[in-house]
Amino acid sequence: MLGWYERNYWRAGFKSRLYDRLIPESYFESMRQTVGLLSGKRDLKIWDAGCGSGLLLVYLKDEFKRGCVYYGTDLLSAGLETLKLRAYKLGVLNQVICFQNDLSESPPLKENSIDIVISHFSIYTILDNDKRQEALKNIYHVLKPGGLFIASCPSKNYDADQIIKESYDLIRIKKGFWNAILKRLFIYPLTKRLGLNFIQYQLESGKWMAYTLEDLAGELRQVGFEVGASQTVYASSAYLICGHKLR
Repeated sequence: MLGWYERNYWRAGFKSRLYDRLIPESYFESMRQTVGLLSGKRDLKIWDAGCGSGLLLVYLKDEFKRGCVYYGTDLLSAGLETLKLRAYKLGVLNQVICFQNDLSESPPLKENSIDIVISHFSIYTILDNDKRQEALKNIYHVLKPGGLFIASCPSKNYDADQIIKESYDLIRIKKGFWNAILKRLFIYPLTKRLGLNFIQYQLESGKWMAYTLEDLAGELRQVGFEVGASQTVYASSAYLICGHKLR
């Protein structure tokens, strides 16, 4: 059963929409923190590398108003189908382009063509070091000189219980006590059982990458990035880090 779950975790989650429904609030907060780092310039070209079902679209509404073009790529077509539907509902479909793509292979984007690349919890699933380096090189090459790479990856302190606790606290503050109770009783037990515990198992067993900040920064420097600001996110279970392409 675990073998099937490992092979089909993302695909089944995207197709059933269960992935979107069970996401903890702490994950959404990390998306808000990511988007908060954008420059606010007009007509940005943004690549969401490993876009999944396109949840980031919701938090880019101000960028869309400023004329941004969003490129979403993912290994699985199931996520891209949901992304297109989400873009249509948000009224930004004409500003969204998506492709099925393995990050370790050449992306369907020109070199020096993208202003911002966001990898929100995607590259850590590439366990092979050489393939992960290829993915980072691809990201570096498509960025314009002066471009920004924002990555979020799980840390070695990944803790499903802390993610649930922070998510409950965030819901209580943002949406009130009763919404938080409903999440705590009916949604977050499934979030933890079907999602967070599985991810924690994958990280602890070495099947996916759990980082120290030094290791993550080192991987960015290895492909040419100047490492900038970093912080812990996701209930201190992950790092958010910026890489700058200087030339």
